[in-house]
Amino acid sequence: MARNIYKRGKVYWGRVTRKGREHRESLKTDDWATAKRRLKDWITRLDAADWGDVQPMRFDDAMIHFLGHHLPTLRPSSQRRYLTSIRMMTPYFEGRLLHDINHAAMADYEHRRRADGASAPTVRRDLACLSSMFESVILDKEVEILNPVPTFMKKRKKRGNLKESPARIRYLSHDEEVALLNACSGRLKYLRLMIVFAIDTGLRLEEQLSLVHAQINHQRKEVTIKQTKSGVPRVVPLLPRSAQIAAQQPIPIRRPHYLFHKKSTGDRYGKLTRGLASACKAAGIAELRWHDLRRTCGCRLLQDHRLSMDEVSKWLGHSSVKQTERAYAFLSVDQLHKRVGTIPGT
Repeated sequence: MARNIYKRGKVYWGRVTRKGREHRESLKTDDWATAKRRLKDWITRLDAADWGDVQPMRFDDAMIHFLGHHLPTLRPSSQRRYLTSIRMMTPYFEGRLLHDINHAAMADYEHRRRADGASAPTVRRDLACLSSMFESVILDKEVEILNPVPTFMKKRKKRGNLKESPARIRYLSHDEEVALLNACSGRLKYLRLMIVFAIDTGLRLEEQLSLVHAQINHQRKEVTIKQTKSGVPRVVPLLPRSAQIAAQQPIPIRRPHYLFHKKSTGDRYGKLTRGLASACKAAGIAELRWHDLRRTCGCRLLQDHRLSMDEVSKWLGHSSVKQTERAYAFLSVDQLHKRVGTIPGT
């Protein structure tokens, strides 16, 4: 087999003779062991074609199918996450047959990614992308192969590997909210109304920034969110101060008429990370992200407005009430601490 591998520049190429004709193909690697494995895979595919068998699919072909058929159906945020994972997986799995992507191969990939500094949740997301790729070709191309990723992930979970990060529990107290809003002055004035709206409605950042005036029903004091994370539209009531904010926002000349827009151009705002960080620094508030404002909304609905978990789940657009219960389980512990504080002698 070594005689069938040669180099062009820094990259190995393979050559195979079939029916008196020589075929040449780049093995797309400068690693000798990888080149030998890819040549073997290539010969396997050629043999399958000669015998009329269904040719085994390579990772490369599965990736192309996934990018062209399944990825466009996903949410923009999921597309970005999957594209990142594909960039990470391609150098390792490129040229491999799907049949050869087994537990050993995934364990090696995990080891290499962790050695490069990737966190366990990041590797989990890479493998989730790989699993989705498998399911895509199994369903669409009728490839006779089992998806090995779920079984691998289940075994790693039992061993304590690849755990998800602990659920985030940060939310604003009422005093912190006052301090944060007071810090939104001068060049940060544009943030004040958006922070209030986020706390009152619990909209995700993208939902809020893409909001247009036509989605506001001022008579019923509610906003309709059509493009949601779950794909299911929902209607969110507007509390008095948010209803007032929505009613007072000017309509820009340019379309679409974004509710929150830049006064000079009418364009929507992009990421608000820097502005929020500056306001938090001025207010002396630590460890706050924009999504924590959504969590603050959930906490207020449960604690201040006494809504049920089911009602909060519908308000926030969670996939199920179980998701809401998991996300806000920490409030039960907070309540216990408050009760303990009322016991004499504590």
